[in-house]
Amino acid sequence: MNRTTALIITLAILLAHTLAIYKTSSGEIAPPFDMAHVAYRIARNFVHNGSFAWDASLGAADSYPSLLWIGIATIAERLYLPVGWFCQIVGLIAALACALVVARFSLDRLAGVIAPLLFVVSGGIASAALSGMETSTLALLLTFSFLAYERGWRTRLMLSLTLACATRPQSVVFTFTLLAFEVVRHVLASRKPAPASATAPPRPPMWFAFAVPIAVALGIGLLRQLWTGHFMSDWGSSLFSFRPRVTREGLRYLRDFLCASGGPALFVFPLWYLLRRSLTSLGIRACILTVVWCASVALSGGGSLPFFEALTPILAILFVAVQEAMQIALDSKRRGLPQVTWALFLAGLGSSTIVSKFPGDLGPFKVESLHRAWMTPHTLPRFGYLQPLGRAGLSEEILSTERLREIGIFLREHLDPSHTVLTPWPGAIGYLSRMRVIDALGRTAPSPGADRTKSWNGLPRADVVKTLAQRPDYIVPTIRFGEEAPTAQQLALEWSKSLDVHPEMLQRRLNIRSEFVAYELITVPVVGLHARLGILPRNRFYLMRRKELDLTPKLEVALDGRDFTIRVSHRSHEQLVDLRVQLVDREGTAWSLRPTGEFERRPDLLARSSILLHPTGERRITLVRGTLPQSVDASELHAVLRNPGAAGEALFSSASDEVLVKIP
Repeated sequence: MNRTTALIITLAILLAHTLAIYKTSSGEIAPPFDMAHVAYRIARNFVHNGSFAWDASLGAADSYPSLLWIGIATIAERLYLPVGWFCQIVGLIAALACALVVARFSLDRLAGVIAPLLFVVSGGIASAALSGMETSTLALLLTFSFLAYERGWRTRLMLSLTLACATRPQSVVFTFTLLAFEVVRHVLASRKPAPASATAPPRPPMWFAFAVPIAVALGIGLLRQLWTGHFMSDWGSSLFSFRPRVTREGLRYLRDFLCASGGPALFVFPLWYLLRRSLTSLGIRACILTVVWCASVALSGGGSLPFFEALTPILAILFVAVQEAMQIALDSKRRGLPQVTWALFLAGLGSSTIVSKFPGDLGPFKVESLHRAWMTPHTLPRFGYLQPLGRAGLSEEILSTERLREIGIFLREHLDPSHTVLTPWPGAIGYLSRMRVIDALGRTAPSPGADRTKSWNGLPRADVVKTLAQRPDYIVPTIRFGEEAPTAQQLALEWSKSLDVHPEMLQRRLNIRSEFVAYELITVPVVGLHARLGILPRNRFYLMRRKELDLTPKLEVALDGRDFTIRVSHRSHEQLVDLRVQLVDREGTAWSLRPTGEFERRPDLLARSSILLHPTGERRITLVRGTLPQSVDASELHAVLRNPGAAGEALFSSASDEVLVKIP
């Protein structure tokens, strides 16, 4: 097999790998990650409102880490193209191009396909290609910059580094690392006189290639200073504010990356040869770039997106370092070392393939429990996520994004556009709802009491009490759903532990619970033309609605002798409720109405379950007609609408005020 054929096969593998793992449960290509929708919303605001911000009513903010990607989304929005699809196509093309760039590092031997093959079987690359984010584009720009530096292509180095610095602030660290290489090269060249017999001209200095991207980075910093009052990005600031909790999470993130991502574990190869001082100069520089990038990720708290997205941009350069070390091993005269090297290379390919499959057995080998243990992270998960590693984590991200998109569409179609929504997951909800969406963690706009936005890296926290004190009209409290509706105490505990700046303080939890008193939990069905059934459990989700909006369904109980009628009026959007009707006898015993119309001496029965309430206007809809039993000496008749699956008697679990009628 010649080299060209091998490269064509690697591109086909990457395309097949991407299409195989980045899909929904129904087999379709999945939508972009939730975070990507933040860039899409800013681009739409810029095109249609001229506001370069998350919310047109607010000033410009550092809401998304990539100016370049907002620009890509702006092009699609301006041309009236589907923004998500457009960005996914750009990302896929960038991933394929990056594979070709990796192959350019070694052109004279077949072993030069080691890095491209490791690259295309990596789950991180396949996931990033269609994530709708800038990750694969950044990987292309960084890899091409490194290649341009090695080849001495000044103009191409300048252009690629400039675009990289506009893509993410992490690229500034990469740029200065390359600049340090150039300084060292220039110093060594000045101390070592050129031989008289040299025929090749000396490599000219490349200072100008670094001047332009650094100037662009400074210009972005000045714009940020003008918009937010801060010169450095929130990510850059985190590098200079050492926080043990954040760094600890970052180191755990690196450990999971090296131990549970397959091919990157082969990085021990170049590190070993580096310690032995036998690694090539190209391999040494690739090692240093990889270590610097990993260190910056650790200091900033790691990442939270699937397949180690924060480290994906450096994967290609990491595999170049692995390739350089493996070529040394393959050329070794030591007996058995070339064979062992090829075996380890195949093991790296195989382990990457296993990471990209769902946890399970391998044919006759019962290894599912080991596979699941291998894919168990050591880092803390994001709020609302279990966040397993590998393919399971990607599927969770895709499913969660689908749920958030359904919620965003529902809010757009059924809520007053002037209402505000608070959520810890602002991306898809904010983009699709077109409402004013407040990020509970302050990443899209500064939280109350904060002077700047939080970073998307790691696990940021915010003052949840002050955020709730803004009294948004609606809150999206959870994206994980069980059989029972959550209570206010449960949600307050979860928000305090995962989102608040002081999770250890009991008083903070009590303050969050007291803020929830102003809200009622409602159950909303997934219905409508654009709804996709099966995305949300039982095709429903929960919202918290501010009581002052006075949108609670109104019950009315009419008693005519021994006959009773229960009616409801509802002037809000569709809502699911259970109806509980109870008699209380003279001894205080509760009798519940069954769906069949009889009363039974039990307090936990429902008269109607999962009633779909539609807006009734000025009318009242009859829910139940019945007759009081002669055998029960009843003194009171109670009726209340409750959330399906609600437990307890708290008002938070009720979908209406309880109506009580005295029986003469």
